[in-house]
Amino acid sequence: MYMEQLKLPLVFDDSESFEEMSLDEVAQVLSRTIVDDDINKKTIFLAMLSAYTDKSQINISINAPSSSGKTYLATQIAALFPAEDKVERSGASPTSFFYEDGVIDEERGAKIVSLKRKILIFHEQPNPELQVRLRALLSHDSREIIHSLTNKGKGGRNKTDKIILEGFPATIFCSAGMRLDEQEATRAILISPEATQAKINASVSMQFERGGDEEKFAEMLESYEDRNGLMRRIVAIRDEHVNDIIIPDIAQVKARFLSNLPVLLPRHSRDTDHFLRLIKSLALLNVWYRRGPNGEIHANAYDIEEAFKLWETFFETQNLNVPPAVLDIYKKYIKPAYIEKFLTSDKDFKLRMMNEEIGLTVQELLSYHLLTEGVSMNGENLRKQMIPQLEQAGVIAFEKPEDGDKRSKHLYPKRFTDEELNKLGRGGSGDKPGTIGDEW
Repeated sequence: MYMEQLKLPLVFDDSESFEEMSLDEVAQVLSRTIVDDDINKKTIFLAMLSAYTDKSQINISINAPSSSGKTYLATQIAALFPAEDKVERSGASPTSFFYEDGVIDEERGAKIVSLKRKILIFHEQPNPELQVRLRALLSHDSREIIHSLTNKGKGGRNKTDKIILEGFPATIFCSAGMRLDEQEATRAILISPEATQAKINASVSMQFERGGDEEKFAEMLESYEDRNGLMRRIVAIRDEHVNDIIIPDIAQVKARFLSNLPVLLPRHSRDTDHFLRLIKSLALLNVWYRRGPNGEIHANAYDIEEAFKLWETFFETQNLNVPPAVLDIYKKYIKPAYIEKFLTSDKDFKLRMMNEEIGLTVQELLSYHLLTEGVSMNGENLRKQMIPQLEQAGVIAFEKPEDGDKRSKHLYPKRFTDEELNKLGRGGSGDKPGTIGDEW
């Protein structure tokens, strides 16, 4: 059993066994194995913790280039959770996923696969067809999702197998793919691991420490009482069997959430669900201190405020429906390269850029990245995955120029801050930083 593996006594009976714990304190514990990435650590942890609700589970999609730490983030946080509560898959075909663990129900003539209060982790992006089949599950459309799968039976005849997915899991997708189908993207919170030099240096140092003596490193982790305490806390939360969590002052929460959305889109309905589930998962962290007089669980002001802090950090990418790593390419390289090209051009060339007769070539972008970072960007990945995502989000236009060499398309950035607009000689909008107004 999980607690026996820890070699720790089960010492909780009520709220007195656990003090209130902040999300920052959780991040400090997670820092034992994960350097920096506090926002992502907190979000993934809350998603996994949300598995222990009846129907408020959170879906996370971790998208970033290979070797950026996607799977590491997920697995290190998942290591704190009981093994029996996790369903981990490196990959799965459209049918193999449904034929794994399950119980035959003779009366219903079906195989029941229970995902109730489970954490479902895909270490690699699953087959697109499987993702399509999981859409109803991720959307919480029904507590039972029925699938009829046709297979070869004895004698080569076709037979239909009835598979019923029961309950809702918290789901974590890890993928190096940047081009997301809108149907999948809206069903999850989109995050990407940080890729700063400070984080990479610290991560490399930790890998040396771990790799130098794996057994010693594992013993060191087991000696940390804060980490062991969080693992005991997770089990205690699970064993509370919480169903729903009440959010007070919901009208005020709604008004604040909508204040950042001047124009509502269909996807915001799902974003609302993501946000409210963050609040509920935060309340779950301190479930013993959130009980009402009749045993119901209420989120408090701290839970709501912390959820807003998290949401505001990835609101922009969530609203654009692109992974943070993709938007970073736009902010860190496409815009600066475009502005530099504009500033170093003569007056006539600047005018043509202002009229969008000429933009930024892909080769110019790749050269800019090489000069600023000292390493080459994956050009194929840029063309096939990142540019289409940014174009679909309306962040760039990717079109053949009206002037000059028309054999290849140019990049035309569409979102600038006031400061950037001033550099381009266009002045700021004054009230809507981040968008280009009629002056263009």
